[in-house]
Amino acid sequence: MLRSLGFWVGIALGLLACKKEKPAPASPTCPQADTAVITYRGYVAQVMQQHCTSCHGGANPSRGIRLETYEQVKQANANGKWYRSMENGSMPPSGKLDDCTLAKLKKWVDSGYPE
Repeated sequence: MLRSLGFWVGIALGLLACKKEKPAPASPTCPQADTAVITYRGYVAQVMQQHCTSCHGGANPSRGIRLETYEQVKQANANGKWYRSMENGSMPPSGKLDDCTLAKLKKWVDSGYPE
């Protein structure tokens, strides 16, 4: 009985050793983001105006995605795609946003999109 138990414990430990955990994606860090209250009106709208609305606004927004209002930006991130596109550098096309800006946008999303 003891041999049988040892056999199964060895199998279980072997399986656990083979399982590789995917590391969590690194979050950008910014000391200012740690203490700041990030709101759409106070910060996000300015980022959108500076980096996004020239393509994602007006009469013919790129890919039909509008990023001119609070509701539009919130909806664009309903599946996380808006933030991920900036985090992975695919948006804006002019170049990846700096780590501090990304950290503040992430905090805004994680805080529930304060207006």
